[in-house]
Amino acid sequence: MDLIEVEDLEDLARHQSPDSGFDADLLDEAHDDGVEFIDQPAQESCDPNTGTNACIVDKTDWALTVNHAFERHRALDPAMKLPWEQPSMQGIFHNSLGLNLPQVHGIALELPATKNEDRNQISVSGEVEACADAAFLSAVKDIQDLDYFENKRMQTDLACAKWLDILSMNWSASAIGQQVCEDLRSDPTGELANETLKACFGTKSYSTLLKRAGSLKRFILWHRDHYLERGFSVDAIPLHEPDVWNYFRHLRDSRIRDARGYTGPATFLETVRFTKFTIALRGADDILESRRLQGFAAIEKREKGPTHQAPPMELEHLRRLHSVLLGADSIVDKVGAGCMLLCTYARARWSDLRFIHHVEIESKRNGCLVLYTTEHKTSAVGEKKEQYLPFVVPWDGVTNENWLQTFLDLYQQVGLNIHKVPLGPLLPAPRSGGGFCARPLTTSEAAAWLRGLLKGTSNWESFRSHSMKATLLDWCARSGMDKEVRSVLGHHCSAVSGSEVVYARHLQARPIRKLMMLLGLIRIGMGLEEIADRGNIAGVTPAAGTPGPGFGIHGCAARTPVLPVERVQAEADPVQDAVEGVQDHEDQLSIKEEMNNAADIDSSSGSDSESSSTSSDEPLAETFETRPAYTEAVPEGLTFYKHVKSFRVHAVRNEQQVTVCKMKITANFQELCRTLNFRYPKCLRCFPNDPGRVRSREDAVEALDKALERVRKARRSAR
Repeated sequence: MDLIEVEDLEDLARHQSPDSGFDADLLDEAHDDGVEFIDQPAQESCDPNTGTNACIVDKTDWALTVNHAFERHRALDPAMKLPWEQPSMQGIFHNSLGLNLPQVHGIALELPATKNEDRNQISVSGEVEACADAAFLSAVKDIQDLDYFENKRMQTDLACAKWLDILSMNWSASAIGQQVCEDLRSDPTGELANETLKACFGTKSYSTLLKRAGSLKRFILWHRDHYLERGFSVDAIPLHEPDVWNYFRHLRDSRIRDARGYTGPATFLETVRFTKFTIALRGADDILESRRLQGFAAIEKREKGPTHQAPPMELEHLRRLHSVLLGADSIVDKVGAGCMLLCTYARARWSDLRFIHHVEIESKRNGCLVLYTTEHKTSAVGEKKEQYLPFVVPWDGVTNENWLQTFLDLYQQVGLNIHKVPLGPLLPAPRSGGGFCARPLTTSEAAAWLRGLLKGTSNWESFRSHSMKATLLDWCARSGMDKEVRSVLGHHCSAVSGSEVVYARHLQARPIRKLMMLLGLIRIGMGLEEIADRGNIAGVTPAAGTPGPGFGIHGCAARTPVLPVERVQAEADPVQDAVEGVQDHEDQLSIKEEMNNAADIDSSSGSDSESSSTSSDEPLAETFETRPAYTEAVPEGLTFYKHVKSFRVHAVRNEQQVTVCKMKITANFQELCRTLNFRYPKCLRCFPNDPGRVRSREDAVEALDKALERVRKARRSAR
């Protein structure tokens, strides 16, 4: 057999067609041509014909050498893309920015453009960021650059794929699983099945879908390993109460070993409740009705201890953000500090600013900036998806600078357009080499950036992204604002105000006005404790030029109590006293004359002059007889009780402990007197034939007209 030399290997590879790939058939052809392959280390041998030394290679070295030669000379098809060369993966495997090297001032660097640069990068006018110690460089991560809705679509598809994998373990374990199975039979591509799952999940966020799928997947993996140890396999779904009980005990052992996972059982019960109302998982009712599972989850959750909430920022931290906005070296840090101040003054979560629809600016005295969005935490609840949630930012902050106008100028300087509709993310993730990504800045990145900007202040390491929302709400509570005002400022719905106050810009005028007054008092140096001691914020009107005692949120220094000002008695002036005495006497005579005229009018109806003269000596306020505008007597055999929370009146028959509408009389009911002088709302079932019942719009108009007529009649009788 012939021996092949190393010099001939490359020539042999060149004889191969450039369009053909190298595979195992190449080795078979070499065997047929008489080429010898030996499975031993390479050694030198002497060729008897030429007298030269030839190197004999083994089969592995031969294959690697031929492959290498083929790769060097093959023609690449530019239209064929490898997986890591696809546009969706270039943001991960192709980092066009390279290393973040220090740049020389005055030299502009041009970065190589990528194919998807127009879609994923927002151009920035001005110089490229050259500040090596900028805070955002250590906070922003190099992750896949997708805009908000594209990332939302991909995450939703990923969640549906995970739930499809769970349902495929046992199609008959859920009602939706059988429907999805039929969809896969009719459409093998899976698009119809994916559409069915999305319809079942409704408006649930992708984070919720991924969280519930992960919780159920962990149970399925434990269930498989648990039964494989016994030598047989059992389907994890539908759920069985004994299996879940053993799983909870396993979670407790893991929690004791790792010192984490206190809420695992409670999270799993929430997942089971989720599967009951979305995919109709069989066996969910047995799990939710199990008393030992519910008690076990409550005990484990109790072991976690109190929740550590995000601490609010103090005045020094807001002043630091204002100083960064006005005088930082990095323009990106300036814009970042401005966006964090917007989030703080708007009392918003950072995730609420990931997609802004439009912005309204009222640049005037007591003006504001309003951010409108539909992508917020509670946007998937009912009709709230169809309403814009307004975030109102007061124009004046805790400093005297025009910080909002400065932020708007910087926002335009870096190439961002605040007037764009839709605006998109308020703060896109910045690139280290200049420009901004299409994706919004994540919550963890915003928290790290905030700590970087506040580095050096007190407790700066403990702040999280939610600290921005909690700051002004905490200040409002400590300054004495009532709960309803704070609920509206925090965009929280309550039983009194409802959601219409939160979603209506004009209905927030009173709480926003109180917030502006609080910020104004802080600007002149007053502390929160001092504001709370004085009572209502609207009644505090200190002099603008009076220096305050120094603002301290926690009251570091003790304040001297304000003593009442004593009135100084002026020296008596006999002439002035005589003039005032004459005027007082004339006033008394005029009052008596008016009273006598009124008595003469009354005497024409039958009263004598003596009664009129007597009545003229009585005070003016005692001449009017106060009569109740409404009177209602409680019928015999009944007792009226008022609910202390709803103020609704219920009827109770004598010697009974329940109302007519079958409600038990508890401490929440208060017994009323036998004569009512106030028209309370009444129970529909206790008073079905009440004449004052408002059942339609016409009845409401008629009731209002009658009430207005009664008020007018009372005023005429009082005259």
